[in-house]
Order: sequence, then C-alpha cells, then structure tokens
Amino acid sequence: MRSEPAPATARRTWAMTRHTVVLLVRDPGTPLAYTVMSLVLLSVLHPVYDRLAGPSVPGIVQAAPGIAVMFTLLALDVAGQLLLSERTWRTWDRLRAGPASPTTVLTGKTLPLMALFLAQQAVLFLFATAAFGFPLTAGTWRLPLLALLWAACVTSCGLALGVHARSQGQLAAASDIGALTITCLSGCLVPLTVLPHWVSTVAPATPGYWALHGFQAAVLGDTTAYAHAVAVIAAITVGAFLIAVDGIRR
Repeated sequence: MRSEPAPATARRTWAMTRHTVVLLVRDPGTPLAYTVMSLVLLSVLHPVYDRLAGPSVPGIVQAAPGIAVMFTLLALDVAGQLLLSERTWRTWDRLRAGPASPTTVLTGKTLPLMALFLAQQAVLFLFATAAFGFPLTAGTWRLPLLALLWAACVTSCGLALGVHARSQGQLAAASDIGALTITCLSGCLVPLTVLPHWVSTVAPATPGYWALHGFQAAVLGDTTAYAHAVAVIAAITVGAFLIAVDGIRR
C-alpha cells in the first residue's frame, strides 16, 4: 500500500478537489436539471401524498424526503462520469501512476460531489419548508447530518460504478436502472402502504429505504429509527468507497 506524508496527501487531495470542482462547474446541466425537476415533481405530487399518507406520517414528510432521495439517486451517473471521463480523456493511467494514493484520488473527487448532493437536498428541503410546511426545524442537527451522510453514500456508490463501468452506455444503464429500481422498491416515489406486500419485504435491502426513513425519523423525533438508519447508510457508504478504492488498485 502506498504511504504519503500528511502534508503531501493534503496538497494532492486539494489539487484533485480543485480539478473536480472545475469539471463540475463547466458542466452543471445535469445536477441543475435534477434539482429543478425535483421541485416540479414535489409541487405536483404533494397533494397525492397528503391523500395517501397514514396517520403517523404527514404527506409532506413522506413527499419531500422521498423525492430528495430519488433525485439524489438519479445523480449517481454524475459521480460515475467523473471517473469514466478520466479514462475517456486518457488521463486515468497518469492518475494511477502518479504519487497520489487511490484513497487520495477518490477523496479529492468525493468532497465536491458531496457538496453538490448536499446542496441539491438543501434546495429541495428549503423549498418544501417555504411552500408546503415541511417541519425543517424539527429535524434539528439530525436532518443535516443525515443529508451529509446520504450525500457521501450516493457519492461512494457513484464512484464505485464509475471505476468499474467500461463505457458511457454501461454507466448510464447501471445508474438509471439502479436508481429507478431503488426508488420504487424503497417507497420513495409511492408510499409502501399502497404497494404490493412483497415490496415492503424487500424494501429494507435498498439504501433508499433507510435514507427515507432516516429523514422521516429525524423530523418526527424517532431517535431509535434514526440511529438505525444512520448505521446502515454509514455501512453502505464505507463498503462502496472500499469497492471504488479496490477498483482503482486493480
């Protein structure tokens, strides 16, 4: 395993972070489109959630987190594209042969992506609060912490896809199909109570399920459910990041 002095690691991480920020700023279309689409979908569907919601969870508490999770998942390809583009531009081998370790390379790409996904969620939750009365302040510190952790989870999963995808088509298919499948099975798009029974059985196997219920638990004050969701999402994040690191080393 390649070891680096701490100052050198910090400099290389910052250089990679700065490079990633430049790439994201030059092509902001996809993240911006997903953010706008999430606001439109929330505006249109929140009356439906009000009718479908059970007595324990208000409609907006189901709608806002569900749509936030959905559109963050759809942005998986943004993370994967950052790594796939390095291979397309023939710069990937130079990154691997350079002095920066795989963890340094991935960390430099992870930090801007986390900031992007965190901002995407923040815009949606602030809009839901202002327009539809989402109880943002009830989440206290729990809501932003989970949003940050979920941003890290989606980033790690996207980077793992980007490391192993061999083409744009593979990446698009894996990210889009995966995001849509997780969204449907986790109850983010439609509450689990109105879906077939077998969906409720498989829902806990998806990260979206834990993100949705973690956000709901944050604003409803259910500390046990919140802690459980945080633990599961943290485990998925670490696992996906290790898969990405292993993919670079290979």
